Amino acid sequence: MAVTSVSLLTIECAIREVCKALEHKAYLPPPWRTMTEDNLWREVVACILGSRVRFNVAHAAVERMGKCSLLSGRRRTGRHDDFEHDVLQAISGNAPQINPAERQSRYPFTKLRSKHIRAAAERLYSNNGTIRSFLEEASNVKEARRSLATEVAGLGPKQASLFLRNIGYASHVAILDIHVLTYMNWIGLTDVPLKSISTIRRYETLEDAFIRHSGSMGYPPDRFDLAVWVVVRVAKEEYESWG
Repeated sequence: MAVTSVSLLTIECAIREVCKALEHKAYLPPPWRTMTEDNLWREVVACILGSRVRFNVAHAAVERMGKCSLLSGRRRTGRHDDFEHDVLQAISGNAPQINPAERQSRYPFTKLRSKHIRAAAERLYSNNGTIRSFLEEASNVKEARRSLATEVAGLGPKQASLFLRNIGYASHVAILDIHVLTYMNWIGLTDVPLKSISTIRRYETLEDAFIRHSGSMGYPPDRFDLAVWVVVRVAKEEYESWG
C-alpha cells in the first residue's frame, strides 16, 4: 500500500486525534515489583501467544490456559513434557475443561507456541529462578529487553518490549509491529518496507528513530505508537476494501 502526500497528511492528523483521545484515557500498568509471580508469568505467556496473532485470538488462548490451571507455579515448574502437552491441548481448545463455545477462536500456531511456552518456563524458573529476579539482574531497560529477546523463547524484541511496557517496567520503548513499521516507511524512517526486525541491534536503531519522531510530534512513544497502530490498521483495511 502506498500513500500520497495528501493521504499522509490525513493520516498524521488522524494520529494526532487518536493521541489526544488516548491522553484522556491514560492507562497506567501495575508496578511490576508489586505483581505476583503468577501475574508476571501470565504476561509473558500473553506476549508469546500474541506474536503475529490477533489480540482476541491470543487472549482467548491465554484464558483457556488459565481455565486449565496452566498458569500456576506448580504446572510451569513441574514435569515439562506433561506441561507442554497440556498447553498444546488448552490453546488448541481440545482440553476437557474447555467447552465447545470456547473453541471458536482457534489459535494458529499451537505446536510452536506450546514449545515456546515450555522453553520459557524452563529458562525463567530453572535453579529456583523467577521473572522478578531475571528483571532485577538487568542494569537498565535495554539490557532487560536484550536478555528477554535472546534468552526467552517466543519473545523477540517487539514482544519483549510489549511485556516490559505491560508490567510497568518501562514506558520509553516502542512496539514496532508491522503497522508501525509501515508508517515509518511512509514517512521515510526506513528505506524499504519492513514486516519485522530480525536483530535486537536493528530494533534499537529503528526504535531510537521512532522515539525521536514521536517527540518531535509532541507525544511520548507509548501513546504515539498505539495511535499509529490504530490509524494505519484502519487505513490498510480501508485501502483493501477499495480493491
